[in-house]
Amino acid sequence: MNEIEYIIKNLNGYKDVASNVNRINKKLLENNINVINFFDRLLALEKEEFFILMTLIIKKRMLYDLTYFKYYEKWLYKYVDTWGKCDAYCYRVLNPMIEKYAELYQNIIEWTKAEKIYVKRASLVCFIISKAEFYVDYDIQKILNICNILKEEKHIHIQKGLGWLLKYAYLTYPNEVEKYLRDNVDILSRTTFRYALEKMPKDLRNMMMHL
Repeated sequence: MNEIEYIIKNLNGYKDVASNVNRINKKLLENNINVINFFDRLLALEKEEFFILMTLIIKKRMLYDLTYFKYYEKWLYKYVDTWGKCDAYCYRVLNPMIEKYAELYQNIIEWTKAEKIYVKRASLVCFIISKAEFYVDYDIQKILNICNILKEEKHIHIQKGLGWLLKYAYLTYPNEVEKYLRDNVDILSRTTFRYALEKMPKDLRNMMMHL
């Protein structure tokens, strides 16, 4: 077993992955290892630490060339099976891609049709940029189109994801989001509605809660 394999095999938990990511990345570079092919093999072992490591290495190296997307989408469908994995994958891997390549919007529409809950959730959370703070900087009409497709979903993690997206979209597009919430007050779940109101001024939030 070489040094890279030894380090990775013994990773235990998020903190351990985060504390070793620079060391692992250095070893991968020193050995001229293609990280996309490397993680394509490693993720098949379905260990959560390997998934975390993949997201951190991609973010660290800014591996956002369009040619990588076929792998990223495949990994979304095969390995994203919790809301935590979904959101981390969106923030570190998918969002930078969809911000950079407008043509990927068609892929997002397809994600809304997936049988897998966390692929559907990704079609919402992928619009949220995670830097010092969360925010949204994407065409609001395209975002609301995705919201419309999923607004009657019953799964709690879709409902929360929809509210989470609208909450941060409100900071960029307050008028559009407020109108959307008013227009859909009888359709959206109360969970979605409550989440969506969290960034509004207190007076407006209180008034909207009583619609």
